[in-house]
Amino acid sequence: MNQKEDKDLLMNGREATLPAVHAREVAALIESLGYTDRSAREWGFPDIFSLAEHLFARLQQVPARDERASQKGGGRLSLWAETRCALRKFSLSLAYAIPWMVMLILEYLRPDALRVSPEIGGALSLSLIASLITTGGFVQMISRSGNFYYGLKEPVLAHRTCTSLLNIGLTSSLFLTLLGIMVGSYFHLFAGNYLMLAAINYLALSLLWMLCAVLSVQGTGWCIPFIFFLSIAMSGSIKILLNSGTTILLILCPLLAASLALGCVLAGSYHAERKNPLSKDSARPRGGVMFISLMQFYVYGTVYFSFLFADRLTAGSAVPWVSGLNFGIDAAYKKGTDLVLLAFLITAALVEYLADSFLRFWQRLATELPQAASERLMASLWKRHSKSMLAIFTAFVVLALSAWFAFSRSSSLAPAPRLLQTAVLGGLGYLMLSVALLEIIILASINAISMASLALALGVAVNLLTGYGLSHLWGVQYAAVGLLAGSAVVLWISNAAVRRILRHPDYHYSIS
Repeated sequence: MNQKEDKDLLMNGREATLPAVHAREVAALIESLGYTDRSAREWGFPDIFSLAEHLFARLQQVPARDERASQKGGGRLSLWAETRCALRKFSLSLAYAIPWMVMLILEYLRPDALRVSPEIGGALSLSLIASLITTGGFVQMISRSGNFYYGLKEPVLAHRTCTSLLNIGLTSSLFLTLLGIMVGSYFHLFAGNYLMLAAINYLALSLLWMLCAVLSVQGTGWCIPFIFFLSIAMSGSIKILLNSGTTILLILCPLLAASLALGCVLAGSYHAERKNPLSKDSARPRGGVMFISLMQFYVYGTVYFSFLFADRLTAGSAVPWVSGLNFGIDAAYKKGTDLVLLAFLITAALVEYLADSFLRFWQRLATELPQAASERLMASLWKRHSKSMLAIFTAFVVLALSAWFAFSRSSSLAPAPRLLQTAVLGGLGYLMLSVALLEIIILASINAISMASLALALGVAVNLLTGYGLSHLWGVQYAAVGLLAGSAVVLWISNAAVRRILRHPDYHYSIS
């Protein structure tokens, strides 16, 4: 084990933590990664503590002068690194925003292109929502573990870990597909052929979201937009050549996108293994330790997407019984919430970057300022936090208004009052959720993810109860009130938690 490997193991793996002050802290870090005495013996040390003593001694010899020189001469490099960081943060959120944008454009500009029967529309909508909710936790697990091992300069280990999680997620999706078919058949939710189409759509979308997460951590998130556009173009060409129906187009598009994404993931894995042949021999962490450490992120991702689509579930359940449908989202409600949801998905990409920038700013201040300057640290963090919230507020308002004027003017039909009510209520809800997302990411990054999950869980409960009651009593458009009330709860709880943390930023930074 040479000095470069030593530095890569700890310095790159601890980008957001304090420098090690004792060898036992290094030992705790190594064990937290899942390494054991057997791993230490593979590197030529009798146990973990001997390896920690060795690494700690080596890190104490690293000259700070070299680091300052590299920072001084790397202005252009830091700008490129910042751009790459922004693109990586944007890529996964845009994976959800791009197909939503395309569907919205077709829905407003070419409404006949995606016209299907209400029953098949309800089945496909339900499968889309289910795919996002049930894979949201696996997407978070893949993102967290993949980015962590990339920080350790272990791309092959990152790919193997992501592949394991992908296999678990796909197995879970297959089980849920069979369960959904049985439940749907038993309660006669949809006809048998529609249930099968919804199952195929659910599996394809579930695989697609998880593959997009792998592409994001591979650093090839830039190819996600091309995958979506190419799959849409291929599906459209097949529809024209074969003169097939719209239902086939809607099923074929996610299947093609998942196939293209799988090819890109395999190519990225092959390239990483060829570029880093020595990484194949890296000791893998114990599966149980890794899974337990990532479980809280699974809960967070699942609850987050449950909140995001809870209002649509309540709106879909409020369909009039005389229609003969068990689930179907009102057209006016769908159009209104689609507009503001698009603004939220794009804003979420900005929030991811702003939260990461805030945390890196916090880290830099904590390492540069003396310990006695806690008041200055707190004031600087409050100022940066306020600027981030203002940027999020401005971005969402601009995007929501732009989407409204662009799509409402392009539509041949005048906006109905119910559509306007839905857009306003849903827009206020997503605006508060955008601001709350900044707080949630901060909490998740400083070992307070349980508080973030609690805030979202309470928000889901309020969203479902309020939306269900009002949509059944007063009208489907009032399901958006549930989104508004739930977002207010999430923002209130998460903001209060962040405010408590920023009153003692030095303490919370030291224990994170």
